[in-house]
Amino acid sequence: MKKKFLVNAFILTVTSLILRTIGITFRVYVSNKIGPEGLGLYQLIFSVYTFALTFATSGISLAVTRLVAEEKAIGSHSTVKSVLRKIFALSIMLSLIACFALFFFSDFFGVKFLGDYRTILGLKLLSFSLLFIGISSCLRGYFNALREVIKPASAQILEQISEIIIVVNIINHFLPKGLEYAVAAIILGTTVSEIISCMYMFLLYCLEERKYKSNPYKSTNLKIIRNNGTKMIRRHGVLKRILSISLPIAVSSYIRSALKTIENILIPTGLKKYGTTNKFALEQYGMLTGMALPILNFPSVFLSSYSALLVPEIAEANTKGHKKRVNYTISRVFQMTSLLSILITGVIMLFSAELGMAIYNNQEISTMLRMLAPLIPIMYLDTVADGMLKGLDQQMSTMTINIIDSILRVAMIYYLIPAKGVTGLIIVIIVSNIMDSLLSIGRLLKVTGLRFRIIDWAVKPFLAVTASCIMVSFLFKFFINMEYFSIGMNIAIGALLVSLIYFILLLSLDCLKEEDILWFINIFRNSKQLPTNTWHKWGQV
Repeated sequence: MKKKFLVNAFILTVTSLILRTIGITFRVYVSNKIGPEGLGLYQLIFSVYTFALTFATSGISLAVTRLVAEEKAIGSHSTVKSVLRKIFALSIMLSLIACFALFFFSDFFGVKFLGDYRTILGLKLLSFSLLFIGISSCLRGYFNALREVIKPASAQILEQISEIIIVVNIINHFLPKGLEYAVAAIILGTTVSEIISCMYMFLLYCLEERKYKSNPYKSTNLKIIRNNGTKMIRRHGVLKRILSISLPIAVSSYIRSALKTIENILIPTGLKKYGTTNKFALEQYGMLTGMALPILNFPSVFLSSYSALLVPEIAEANTKGHKKRVNYTISRVFQMTSLLSILITGVIMLFSAELGMAIYNNQEISTMLRMLAPLIPIMYLDTVADGMLKGLDQQMSTMTINIIDSILRVAMIYYLIPAKGVTGLIIVIIVSNIMDSLLSIGRLLKVTGLRFRIIDWAVKPFLAVTASCIMVSFLFKFFINMEYFSIGMNIAIGALLVSLIYFILLLSLDCLKEEDILWFINIFRNSKQLPTNTWHKWGQV
């Protein structure tokens, strides 16, 4: 694994950690301003907006990343320029279509689909952001392919800070006008911040082009092959190659996003059929999707960065025919993802009540966290498996899996939520995530020929984290008086103790070995790659 990969992953991890910390703090601020009902209304608006956004951008960023990474590997700057021109044109066309559709049909979407006229203003405001997000998506994929992740990372920070500054300064002027306008103020901040971020990234792109003129890509003079060994022609049919990557992902995303929109409409409707009022239904919906799930997803910052970088890394290695390197990378990612996600599960389950109170001052969140926390390993493994499948040119597989998952979710929501309420929604989330993860991981293992080491990567870590949580609970109950500390400090001390005991137990159970620690140390060195015999060993896992 290249040192630059680690550096980029570190940059993305730090950036994501900053963004998610700011984001969850901002979400607390927003929830205090508009309440759970306002969050539910906000989520409803975004269910339709997400479909428009998917239409405008789906598959674009990945296509740029994959193709630019491949062309950069053989030093073909002219083809890189051709790829960018065509993808920019495609993205702008799709973004404008989505923009006009969302703006002019916002009344129809708000009243007929969402069943709440208060969503109309928010939809109109969001439509103006689509063109700029489409352009940003292209630029983000380009910089990821060049491994210049600091540039899109800084753009994301600028976007987040801009949004917060705008919302904090205008929301109090909109609150007296009602919940509709308060939510619109938040959405206005989102739209303007997207425009600022896009302009900043375009400026960085122009500077990158000037930099290239003095330092062009160097050809590696390597024979570029497909998986079946036939020579790959890369200088012709750029549009065909773009569509071969982006179209399966786009179709999958369109179908899945449409089903997701239907799903988000059915949830409040189903809760009302269960016997709740419209206000309570929106509150429950906002509490689960706007409060509980962000806490579960927050720790994935440590994995999502690597997942994003795996696409160009695996695509380039796969293009050059380095199968052992690909398998080695996948094995390591599976191992580290599993070990880390199981630790996170234990910490969240142990401190679910404290997390709910510390972040939202809401005790009800703890029940949702305890029920959903066991899904964390499955969710995180599915995320990295999806990224690695895309890097291996398996877009059709991910498309099929995503569509199956979405159809199953809609069917379960239709029948379960009117019968069981919020409990039914939690059942849907659990079943859906398990099935989606099993299909994605199964496909990845089949394509690579690897096997998942369930004893070392799942069973033993589960026993280790269970023992760690029991020990820490015992320490807190009988030996450590935490009354003098704040809730946040209790969580921090407890999480640190659980992590320390967990790490010791992993070493004792041989889940982590000397070679794992040496591998981690080795990635900080300047060597371009790990020893081939190590790849070979992991390639046979």
